[in-house]
Amino acid sequence: MGAALHLRDLSDRPALEELSSLLRTVWGAAEPVVPLTMLRALSDTGGLVLGAFAGSAMVGGAVGFRAAEDPARLHSHVVGVRADWQRRGVGSAIKGHQRTWCLDRGMTRMTWTFDPLVRRNAMFNINRLGAVGCAYLADYYGPMDDAYNAGAPTDRVLLSWELDGLRRRSPPGPAECILDIGEQGQPHPVGRGADGPVRLRLPATVLREHAIAWRVALREVMAPRLAEGYRWTALSDDGWAVLEPPAPLC
Repeated sequence: MGAALHLRDLSDRPALEELSSLLRTVWGAAEPVVPLTMLRALSDTGGLVLGAFAGSAMVGGAVGFRAAEDPARLHSHVVGVRADWQRRGVGSAIKGHQRTWCLDRGMTRMTWTFDPLVRRNAMFNINRLGAVGCAYLADYYGPMDDAYNAGAPTDRVLLSWELDGLRRRSPPGPAECILDIGEQGQPHPVGRGADGPVRLRLPATVLREHAIAWRVALREVMAPRLAEGYRWTALSDDGWAVLEPPAPLC
């Protein structure tokens, strides 16, 4: 990782301003992703406002808030890592610190959303951390103008991560294929699926000309199953997402 990384809660105005600026830069947004006023309010009322530092330089951060209906849950709203520090373990360090932060305050579950078509994030969230996908949220944030979301529906999957014990992981059993990748990179429906586990293949990179088709495909095959209680529990190295039948995980 290079320089030693340390993480701390932020409460002073200069650090809050720096975090707001960092998140805006990371996301390539025209406006602050989380403005100073919101960071100040969250910091003063028990929310998670975190900075990750290499020496004196802020290289990442995270913002989260407690769920009003569930005092044992933190919702992690946004995490950002500076471009030159990505893929150097900062994201893992932030998630580990968030987990400790929650457990120290009696909170045992964390939720957050992510784009299901960003396969590397699914690998990290589901396979490495052990979170499970429990809801499909179509166009959840509405139109956004940042570098990652402009011009596309902001579909997200809601993840739930149990913090007080590692989810037991075992190799997925047989699962019926319901969606594959076509020869030109487009979604290719295969079957309707029965009542048992199903699998659907996600592309490593979504070609621009097929972006909307992939959103539509996931809304048709993933969204209804997660709504019925299925859980996204695994993702293979070659992109096969496994949805397990209903279980009371979230």
